[in-house]
Amino acid sequence: MRRLAFLSVLAVAALCLVGCGVKSEPTAVEVTFPSHAVDAAGQTISLRTAPLRIVSLDAGATAILNDLGLSDATTTATVASARREVADPTTALVVVPLGLDPALLRSIVDATTAPVFHYGAVPLTTAPSAITQLGLAVGRGPEAAVIASSVAAGFRALAARLATAAPAHVLIEGRGFTAMGPASPAGLAVAAAGGTNLVTTDQPINLADMTALAVTAWVALEPGGSTLTSLQGYPELAAVPAVRDGRVIPLPLAGVAVDAALPSALQALADDLRAAAVTPG
Repeated sequence: MRRLAFLSVLAVAALCLVGCGVKSEPTAVEVTFPSHAVDAAGQTISLRTAPLRIVSLDAGATAILNDLGLSDATTTATVASARREVADPTTALVVVPLGLDPALLRSIVDATTAPVFHYGAVPLTTAPSAITQLGLAVGRGPEAAVIASSVAAGFRALAARLATAAPAHVLIEGRGFTAMGPASPAGLAVAAAGGTNLVTTDQPINLADMTALAVTAWVALEPGGSTLTSLQGYPELAAVPAVRDGRVIPLPLAGVAVDAALPSALQALADDLRAAAVTPG
């Protein structure tokens, strides 16, 4: 998906405080531990001392921790490496995505004595709160507040633009030619970008229904989704506006990261959902 510039003056001014991946400046305030925060699952998280090792399985949380000046203390883990990484006895905090697979979450909890912080935003407009709480958990509340304020300003600018934007009727295609509902990570991103999801629950895609749905934008999740070329191979989709006009947008299966760049990422998605028809030539 193309990454369009965030045109709103307000959002640009706010994002200049932290930028995309630009660390917030440390404050002179002495942080007092234990820290106290509430994660996205409603759990209270407290650390007795400043964390020397944080294991993160969430890309957005990792970006925020880096922005808070904790890159040296943060280890990025994958599904494959999570249990090994969290078992390190020096691990002070584990950050996992909200909605992590229950079996994987249980294996992580069983492998560590560190608190497990659930990170995420449902809906995505609650991202400032998620960022603030993560900052409070690691003793960087003032710095996190700067980032959260920037993201909130970006959301206000996005809302102003979406108020006059054209409608976008969206089908989100996941693995196995499945239409994804609004509760999926991609569904949350589409909703925040002002798109209308044409299905209410995850369900198989029925080609015969596509013309009647009048899909104006087709979001194909990666990995596992289709491409414009593959969709053009179905005669049943020839008259579907999204395929006819070349408005097929790739999006990561995990949706968009909840980080300082979230508003601009959603603005780019909003623009892609309403892009002009691609003229063959």
